[in-house]
Amino acid sequence: MKMPRFKGGIDLRAVTTNAFVGSNPVLLGCILRNLLTNAIRYTEPGGRILIGCRRKAPEIRIDVYDTGIGIPERQLPQIFESLTRLAPERSDGLGIGLSIVRRALEVLGHRIEVRSVVGEGSVFSIYAPAVAANAS
Repeated sequence: MKMPRFKGGIDLRAVTTNAFVGSNPVLLGCILRNLLTNAIRYTEPGGRILIGCRRKAPEIRIDVYDTGIGIPERQLPQIFESLTRLAPERSDGLGIGLSIVRRALEVLGHRIEVRSVVGEGSVFSIYAPAVAANAS
């Protein structure tokens, strides 16, 4: 699904799916909002953000992909620590968003992987259990 351009022309797309995830909708929504907010914050005008998911064995992988500034490999282990701001000039936040994401994922029993290349962008992938459409 193509969504409108915003913030100087960032192209945001969400790929629809019929997959179902076994998770707490409030916590998972908070996690995805945080990742999307960061993607917007660190993507230059004219860039792209894509949100989608795929089935990976018994799990659903939810990806938030951006063409933003990227994260240096040596800093990847630090991004989920409290009060970490890798590019403070781009945000007036406290640097607690990704630490909240990490804690929420721990509570849910989900996991996250991050891949990033400086100058090309990042992909945050959440792995959550897949459930049947008729499961309650």
